[in-house]
Order: sequence, then structure tokens, then C-alpha cells
Amino acid sequence: MSAKATDLARVQEIFNLIMETRGQMARLGITEQRFKSPESDADQLFAEAIMNRVLRITEEAGSLSDSALAHYDFERRAIKGVRNRLAHAYGDVNADIIWQVIEEDFPVLLEGCQGYCDELGLELEFGPASMEG
Repeated sequence: MSAKATDLARVQEIFNLIMETRGQMARLGITEQRFKSPESDADQLFAEAIMNRVLRITEEAGSLSDSALAHYDFERRAIKGVRNRLAHAYGDVNADIIWQVIEEDFPVLLEGCQGYCDELGLELEFGPASMEG
């Protein structure tokens, strides 16, 4: 179940989670290789944390209203599929698919978030203040 009550809150949460994940991955030097083939305990923890973020993002995106999903090109079936795999695979998650989500789907989700807010005349803001309920 989504932690947010409105489409706007969900869109802001998706935006924040993606931006935070991207920034941390860049600062920590998490590459595709380190993500897919962790060679240290730290890399394994990073990979699991990133998968948890993807789960949280798919949880929020999958809880958007039908109109928001349709209007902003969010694909419910794909979102739910990734979410269900992460939530129920119990360690049997294909890292290639998650990396593909990060590389290909994160930009699409960000565009959808931006489009949603543009239409409302709002600006997405990244930071601790924007993450509050």
C-alpha cells in the first residue's frame, strides 16, 4: 500500500526517491558492474538498498490514479510487475532488469512527474522539506 494519499504526494515521492538514488549512486560510484556483480559486502548492501528504492518507487507509481497513469504515460502493468517481483522474489531478482529500470524507466518516470506538475503549474523540488508528508 502506498504511503502517500494523493497523486501529487506520490509524484513528489517518486521524484525525490529517483533523484536521491541517482545522486547517491553517482557519489558512491555505483556502476552497473558494482550493482550487478557485487564484490564486497558494501557493494552487496548498496545493491540491496537500490532494489529497495526501486520497490518504493514502483509502490508509489503503481498507486497513482488511473487518470494520472494514463495521462502521463506511466505503465501500470510494467510498474506492478517490477514491484511484485521485488516484493515477492525473496533474493531471486534479476539485476539486469533492475538496472534497466534505473537506466531506462527512471527518466520516463521523471518526465511523467514533471508533466504532472507542469500541468498543475507546480514545480518539483528535491530536498528534505519536499519529502515531508
